[in-house]
Amino acid sequence: MFLSTIKTYLNKIISILTFTDLSIRKKFILFSAGTLFWIVVTSAIGFITLFHLSTESKKLVDIIEPQQKVVNSVIRKLAEVSITVNQLSRLENKEAARDNFHKAKHGIEECHSYLILLHNGGFIKGYSLYGDQSMEEFHVSPITGAEKKAFIEDILVKIVKLENLLSEIGVAKESNRIDPVSLREKLSEFDALMQSMLLTLNKSAISLSQEGGNISHIIKRGFKTALILILITFFIGASLSIIFGVLISLNLVKPINAIVSNFRSFSSQHDIAKEIKVTSKDEIGTLALEYNKFINMIESTISFKKIIEEDETVEDVYLRLGNLLTRELGLHNCTIYEISTYKNTIRPVYPHDAIITDLYCDMDVLLNCDLCRVKRTGHIISSKEHADICKFFKREKGDIHICLPVFISGKVGGVVQFVLSKDEAFSPGMKEKISRTQQYISEAQPVLEAKRLMRAFKESSIKDALTGLYNRRFLEETSASLISGVQRRKTTLGLLMCDLDFFKEVNDKYGHDTGDAVLKETAHIIKKTVRDSDLVIRFGGEEFLVFLLDVQPEASFDIANKIRIALEQTKFHVPGGFISKTISIGISEFPHDTQTIWEAIKFADVAMYQAKENGRNRVVRFTSSMWTEERY
Repeated sequence: MFLSTIKTYLNKIISILTFTDLSIRKKFILFSAGTLFWIVVTSAIGFITLFHLSTESKKLVDIIEPQQKVVNSVIRKLAEVSITVNQLSRLENKEAARDNFHKAKHGIEECHSYLILLHNGGFIKGYSLYGDQSMEEFHVSPITGAEKKAFIEDILVKIVKLENLLSEIGVAKESNRIDPVSLREKLSEFDALMQSMLLTLNKSAISLSQEGGNISHIIKRGFKTALILILITFFIGASLSIIFGVLISLNLVKPINAIVSNFRSFSSQHDIAKEIKVTSKDEIGTLALEYNKFINMIESTISFKKIIEEDETVEDVYLRLGNLLTRELGLHNCTIYEISTYKNTIRPVYPHDAIITDLYCDMDVLLNCDLCRVKRTGHIISSKEHADICKFFKREKGDIHICLPVFISGKVGGVVQFVLSKDEAFSPGMKEKISRTQQYISEAQPVLEAKRLMRAFKESSIKDALTGLYNRRFLEETSASLISGVQRRKTTLGLLMCDLDFFKEVNDKYGHDTGDAVLKETAHIIKKTVRDSDLVIRFGGEEFLVFLLDVQPEASFDIANKIRIALEQTKFHVPGGFISKTISIGISEFPHDTQTIWEAIKFADVAMYQAKENGRNRVVRFTSSMWTEERY
């Protein structure tokens, strides 16, 4: 449990770090932004270091070194002045002494100018000893700091004193009015002041040198630190980029490989591929979701096709298709129609208990399927865009209808109709539902075609092609179950054997086509006169056998008489006018007259011949006296 919790949290952390729930575009944008961040950090460290090194170097080159040069120049010139003055004191030649004096004075003035420049800042030019050509020129920044300024001001004061002492020595040397002792005292005072200044200036030079050394050390240390930071930052950025790149690529590649592997499995082994675990909400996650939907759709479609292939009748297929559309897809107002091209009609087959008056199509369409726009065009018909696209749709019963064709043998053999509200019709998922419906219809079409063909073959073998009534083969196949049902319910089965009177005259006088028309009309009259639950069979030629199921004893006679009267009152159209025909009917009842169905049929046939012998156009009930044989 603990390990599972840790694993869950780790997966969450990895999902956050790899931007699992972001789109692929945002993933790479953030990945690029992260890489750019580390490049910027590395560059920033480099730029900051360069700026710092540049500042320190500028301080060293533009401030410390010029100040140091000026101090060293002052020290050097003061040392030269000291030597010149000492030479001056020993010279006897006035001209030579005068030159040394002016040289020393010029040196002190230069030192004074340099110190003023050091105090206030300025520009220095150095000239060659052999001409006026400038050797170097540089700018000197003013001394900063109260202590350093006080030091320079003190040196300037001492320079002035030194200059005064030089003037006194020079004047004394020129006039020879000073005694040697006083001159030596002046020289001693001059040397002491000079030494004091040189000592102070040397300390200042050493201080500037140390400051310059510190700056050089700072520059070296800053360079090393920057190099280390750049290397560390580059290593961290590169490592994170590699780690995130690998994690993101795995996050993208794993589901794609799973989809490819499943497709290969499906295409090579024809197995339904497994669903893919959705681990992200990006485009790959969307792809996995759509793939899972696709797999579920295929599985559902294949499963649906297998089931309907095993269904017994075409009605079972219609029922299963309708239930699937209403329950799984939520298309509740669904009606499935079957088109009969032979009869030119269209009838509802789902729901199985559909009431014609409750349908969304006019009755005219049901009676003439050519009025159906779907049947004529073979296209999907929808009133979403064109409300009046079908004039036979009852608009008062629904807002929008969508009708899809069902193709049988290349022709429209059925229609799947949905009636929707406007909210349903324009909902985001409706397009997908219609697409799924088309897929189910596509899978059902070959199965419907096969089962409708089987039904047609079966009906052609058990039904009379001329009248559409059941034939003797149907009787042979169903008689056993028919009798067992009557016996189980303990009811009466009435049998009517009907035969047209003088039918041969119609064929002889008007032709077989007219005779066939009379037979068809006779079958229609008999069928219309009895109940829907009763069976009408064309027994052969102009003979019709009627099974009255669960009839009251002796009630068969009244029903037979209704058939006789209805036929007698009918005018049959023949070339040149109309004719009337009559019918003779014999009656027997099971199990009152016999215990076997075929014996009951024979008894009805005997009674029918009795009716003909008694003058035709009459109904005769079988009695035991009509049958003299011991057994059938």
